[in-house]
Amino acid sequence: MRTEKIAAVLLAAGISSRFGEEDKLMADLRGKPVIQHTLEAVASMAFAELVAVVRPIEFAPVIHRKLDRRGYSIVINDRPEEGLAGSIVRAVEHVMPLRKCRGILICLADMPDVPQVHYNRLCVAAEDIRSVVASTDGFSPSPPAFIGRKHFPELLALRGDQGARALLSHGIQIETSGTVLRDIDTPEDLTGASSGPASLV
Repeated sequence: MRTEKIAAVLLAAGISSRFGEEDKLMADLRGKPVIQHTLEAVASMAFAELVAVVRPIEFAPVIHRKLDRRGYSIVINDRPEEGLAGSIVRAVEHVMPLRKCRGILICLADMPDVPQVHYNRLCVAAEDIRSVVASTDGFSPSPPAFIGRKHFPELLALRGDQGARALLSHGIQIETSGTVLRDIDTPEDLTGASSGPASLV
């Protein structure tokens, strides 16, 4: 599916409980904030809509400014403790009225090593509004992932921190390196990711 028919949804409302006092999305990784790596990869593609789910501005003022400059529609999740599902529900509620969007590409702000080419593979593999296309390291499905509009009602019923994992397990899975799909949860993860993403070849 062409990216012009897809809304890119950036989930960036986590409370970083395992990272400590610092906001992990603003932690330095290879000379720029963790979230900046994801923003730049997504920005290289022409999506129908850019949506970001974030905490209220008083908790993440710099992130709000970065997203605003890049043209994101900002959706507030004021209850991030409810888990990933709450952010997905808010994003889908925002995208549902946009009939031009045939599906969403869910991107996690704390996965800085996913390159543009992998996001593109997911979009290309999506055929229509019924499609579900997940990433995998060869073992289990995960974001980033495309989910077609037909599944929006199912997404709206999500609860907890498992996100859309059950739905992703029934879709197409695009395999890539486990290092590409690594997320940043602790300060130690920054050291592991400091060398940059692995080759997809």
